[in-house]
Amino acid sequence: MAVYIVMPKLGLTMKEGTLTKWLKKVGDKVSKGEEVAEVSTEKITNVVESPADGIVGKILVSEGAVVPVATPIGIILAEGEKLPVEDEAGPANTSPSTVAVQADRLETPAVEKNQEKFIKATPLARKIAKENNVDLSLIAGTGPGGRITEEDVRKYIENKLNVKKDSPAVVEEDTGSVKKVPMDNMRRVIAERMKNSWNSAPHVTENIKVDVTELVKFREELNKFADEKFTYTDLIAKACVLAIKRNPVINWSIEGEYIIQHEKINLGIAVALENGLIVPVIKDAGSKSLTEISKMIKDLSARARENRLSPEEIKDGTFTITNLGMYGIDSFTPIINPPESAILGVNTIYKEPAVVEDSISIRQVMMLSLSFDHRLIDGATAAKFLMDLKRILENPVMLAL
Repeated sequence: MAVYIVMPKLGLTMKEGTLTKWLKKVGDKVSKGEEVAEVSTEKITNVVESPADGIVGKILVSEGAVVPVATPIGIILAEGEKLPVEDEAGPANTSPSTVAVQADRLETPAVEKNQEKFIKATPLARKIAKENNVDLSLIAGTGPGGRITEEDVRKYIENKLNVKKDSPAVVEEDTGSVKKVPMDNMRRVIAERMKNSWNSAPHVTENIKVDVTELVKFREELNKFADEKFTYTDLIAKACVLAIKRNPVINWSIEGEYIIQHEKINLGIAVALENGLIVPVIKDAGSKSLTEISKMIKDLSARARENRLSPEEIKDGTFTITNLGMYGIDSFTPIINPPESAILGVNTIYKEPAVVEDSISIRQVMMLSLSFDHRLIDGATAAKFLMDLKRILENPVMLAL
């Protein structure tokens, strides 16, 4: 029996995914559970496993295509089995209204053309399907008793055309100096989210200089005894948690005409990847010690770079930290990670002369840059948060409390 490989649902909110790469080709033997393709959604890439033992009989969706959840993307055949009625027009697709029904009947093989009489469909639906070379067995009917209607067929055809239109293809201009290529899925999502954030939230950025001389010493002492070394990001993350507890509005967000007052601090840590940025989230960071936060940052960051994060590990953040200090950046304006209302930019540590107790000494300092949504957070509120954060970082013993 022919079995469809389908676009999996990788998270509760996932509606569509991108077929990133086929790991098998037509004619390859596969075992049930063997990886056959890679798909991506948001910024996560996952593998699709074969639903049955057999042979890859046909690839229905080309690499780069964006298709709804539960859409058939390939066909597994038993050895010696012939392909069902082929859909020559391209990737099989379903409308959002038929996804659930389609998912329940994925293992039902497509029928041969001379068996179409067993499919419940109106005469006009059959006529349109025949004219457009559409396999009726791939369409879930919305008419009485599951009968396929004219509207079902037309919607199916329209969705297929949209998939083909939206599927990126490499376009190169042979001018000797210009090469035009489509965005990959990660860059497309980043671009859309950043545009929406900038257009919907009035960004204001406040900067504050922090004397981190004692913080540098504190870290050096910690690392003399720690099994795993603490980073500045670890220390700043813990300091942010303490400062947010003193200024809870920084952790809130706006949803329509409502203010969402989050009780838990879900701390996002931006991680730079080769082709973009991802923000894994430490859930309920307010209940965790400095050591626990440090271990989670290392674990999430490592798995982010290895593309092993689950969709749940990059959602529900309430505040984000992005660190460019290792690149020598003195100050920048980070863009808020929606639906959050604030993001902290961490800059490089540098030395400068300063007056301490009526004498000049060399101190280690760092600028912190807080961008916030002015619809919710006032300038004075943001300034108080930064002052509290500065006080904690300049007195790092507070991080152990």
